[in-house]
Amino acid sequence: MRRVLSLLLLSMTVLAISAASAFADGSQIVAPTAKQKTAIVKAWAAGGTVPPSKCVTVQLSKNNRTWAGLKFNSKASGCTASAFDGTAILWGRSTVWTSFISGSSVRPTTCLAMQSAMGQNPWVDLVDYVGGMGCENVD
Repeated sequence: MRRVLSLLLLSMTVLAISAASAFADGSQIVAPTAKQKTAIVKAWAAGGTVPPSKCVTVQLSKNNRTWAGLKFNSKASGCTASAFDGTAILWGRSTVWTSFISGSSVRPTTCLAMQSAMGQNPWVDLVDYVGGMGCENVD
């Protein structure tokens, strides 16, 4: 009985460590190149005022680099005036990008449609961005 409990405890410990490392890693994202970031920000601005590069954070899905997330870095000096409180999802490649959706409070049905269109891997990879739109339970 003692041996069974020891094996069970060991198994639970291994699973806990594995789960903790998976959660600690968070979303799987990669930084875009400078040209990609510029193109993504311009696509998001859609002819409007393009914010300074330091004022936005842009990341790509590691599993499907045709999906990108954008959010404002309002803590950077001089960036609070042009900040918005939502996030944006864009799709494209290289230096050609299109805005997919942006906002801070989308309806649950829109979240489901976004998840379906993006696919599970990019949806989970860009969890901070879809969560910034109010989409909950993105796992």
